[in-house]
This record gives sequence, structure tokens and C-alpha cells, in this order.
Amino acid sequence: MAAAPSLRDLALAMGTDKEGAHSYTAPYERHLARLRHEPVTLLEIGIGGYASRARGGASLRMWKAYFPAGTIIGLDIEDKSPLAEERITILQGDQGDRGFLRELATSHGPFDIVIDDGSHRSDHIIASFEALFPHVRDGGVYVVEDLQTAYWEKFGGSSKPNTPGTSMTLLQRLSDGLNYAEFDITNYQPTLTDTSIMSDAFYHNIAFIEKGPNREQSNLLPPHPRRSRIYALSGWARLRRAARGVMPAGLSRALLLLVRRGPGRAVRRGPPRS
Repeated sequence: MAAAPSLRDLALAMGTDKEGAHSYTAPYERHLARLRHEPVTLLEIGIGGYASRARGGASLRMWKAYFPAGTIIGLDIEDKSPLAEERITILQGDQGDRGFLRELATSHGPFDIVIDDGSHRSDHIIASFEALFPHVRDGGVYVVEDLQTAYWEKFGGSSKPNTPGTSMTLLQRLSDGLNYAEFDITNYQPTLTDTSIMSDAFYHNIAFIEKGPNREQSNLLPPHPRRSRIYALSGWARLRRAARGVMPAGLSRALLLLVRRGPGRAVRRGPPRS
């Protein structure tokens, strides 16, 4: 019996840019192979072909072949209805419209796989994730493609790290949330994503977010919420840390000398008094 074709083989046969222009099929297969013969429901945002009604759909056909028992749903801002076929449903709508996406999820979800290959605008990526991730099943995967645009201003991105409102800043926050049990924050309340993301995996321009319970507690800190911080620095220790590498060298040394002497102790200057 012949082996089933790899996702890379299917991508090349269907003509999708997930292999060639990009190198996405290897990480996709790494994360999705376990679901290959399951009756998955897969939603892909972005069908391709721009405004042409007859163009696009290559990746939808690839997913249909890769998941022989799967239901494939494609969403695009343009009318792509002629591309519908058995096991491929075509929807039209705006991925930046949270209300529309929630209605879509109610009608067609829950989803085992959601793939954002849409506009690549940071505000759209964030809106889609916030609306759709709650409708991904435990064990399911949320994928964001073409993350290079998170660094490009034309797409609402920035090359400056930790810029609010970019897709990469969102994903970095989700990664921090994997370790929320270690946050040394007074009265912190874990978020939905803190407690329902099992893993994040990043590759060049693509990220995979696996949904599932994340409730392991810290081995050193009590569970949230906490009434006080546990490992906070004292005021003087915080001042010493601030002085290093922030102030000019001479001023920093003078401040650290004062700190070492302790508060309320004057630095004697000049000859001793008789």
C-alpha cells in the first residue's frame, strides 16, 4: 500500500505558496499530523486570488486532501463562492469584525484548526484571535502565518520590540502567559489564555498555539491571587539595580557609595574636626 503523500507534496501539487514562497509545510506537518485521519473542522482565513472570484483556494484543496475526513471552511473578504466543492465551504466576511466572527464560530464551530492567512494586518490578526480562539477545541491548534508583517508599519507593525498593538506583541504576551503561575504580581487574576494555552511554537514567520488546560502551579509560589509579592526587591536593592548601567558612571558610583553607607549616614568631606 502506497504511503500517503506528505503535506509538502500536496502543497506543490496544488500550487499553494505554503511551500516554495514559504517553508511552512514542515512545521505544519509537525503540529497537525496527529489529526490527519480525524474528522477535523478547519477554518482558514484568506483564500487567495485577490478580487478574482475564480482564483485562489489552493491551500483549501491541499487541506481537503491532507484531512480526508475533514470539513474545510475558507473565509475571505472577497466573494469566492465559485470555489466551493464537496467538503469545502466558502464564506465571505471581514476578519476584523469580531461580531461577524463570533456568529461564524457559532454557526460553523467549534474548530480543531484555525489558520490566519488573511490580511496580515496586526489589528485584524488580534481581532480574529480574540474572537475565534475561545471556539477552538482543547487539543486544537491556532496558526498565524506571515508574521513578518508584525515588523512593518504599513501593516500596523513595528520593528521596535514590545510595541503595543502588533501581532508579535500579542503572541509574546501569550507565551508569557504559559508561565503565569510564576508572575510575582499582587492580586493577579489569570486570563482565559493563561489557563487554556498548552504551548506556543514559533518558526520563521509562523506561530502555532495549542489549546488545552494550563493549570500547573509554581513549585515555589502560592497560587494566584496573592495578597503580596514574594520576591520583590527592597527599596535599596531596587535603587542599586537602577543605578547600574542607567546613570553616568561617576554619578552611579557616587550613588552606590551612598547606598552602601546606608540611609541617614553623611559622607564626611575635608579634614576631621579638632
